[in-house]
Amino acid sequence: MAGTVARATARMLGRRHVTRSGVTRISVLLAVAAAVWFSRADLVGALAGSALLGLVLFCDAVRSRMRANRRDALTVWTASIAAQLREYAVYVGLAFGAAAAGFTSAWGWAAGALIALALRDALLVARSAPAAASGGSGAKPPALPAQRRAEGFRVPPPRPGSTGSAAATAAPSLASPVAPEADGGLSPVLLARRVMVFGQPIRFLVIAVATVAVDARIAFLSLIVGCAVAITGELVDPSSRGGRR
Repeated sequence: MAGTVARATARMLGRRHVTRSGVTRISVLLAVAAAVWFSRADLVGALAGSALLGLVLFCDAVRSRMRANRRDALTVWTASIAAQLREYAVYVGLAFGAAAAGFTSAWGWAAGALIALALRDALLVARSAPAAASGGSGAKPPALPAQRRAEGFRVPPPRPGSTGSAAATAAPSLASPVAPEADGGLSPVLLARRVMVFGQPIRFLVIAVATVAVDARIAFLSLIVGCAVAITGELVDPSSRGGRR
């Protein structure tokens, strides 16, 4: 249901000439608004902030279904920075709300969550970096799988007798290289690994649940624990790579 709504919204925005970058900017504004509501330190603020975080994730779903008119390095870098900035804004709002509620250690918990997030990101980025090509200067780089559809990789034509488009015969994209998706959904193993990687959608979900159910301190503690689990999982099983934004 959510995917259908996201696709319909993406088509509507495309007809109105709204680009993927525009949707990214909208998501940043929504995250800042969520931070403002979280700073109220009451149930109304927690509910409103959580609802706005849900809209942020919806913007991401819409953006992923929009046609990429421009996919250069600057655009990718801008989207990555925007995703980080909007999360930092939410953390600041949570810290202000916890401080307003009388928790003197609020900023310490926020700093701990930011440090844990930085360690998680540093480890996962380092592990996902491509290995240097071996051999002399004239050596050719290793060949990439032909069926990978990512940033201009060639997609092979469908085999004779196959149905559907070439996209349906392609292997999973770089966003989920661990295992193929099951018919109509994720396999349990892949789903568990994506949760364990503790990407931004999972972190936003943890923030929403923790702030509504308890308070911002539990949200920060949950973020620290989640990042620690992601780091441990990457060290134990480096193959668990999926949805690690």
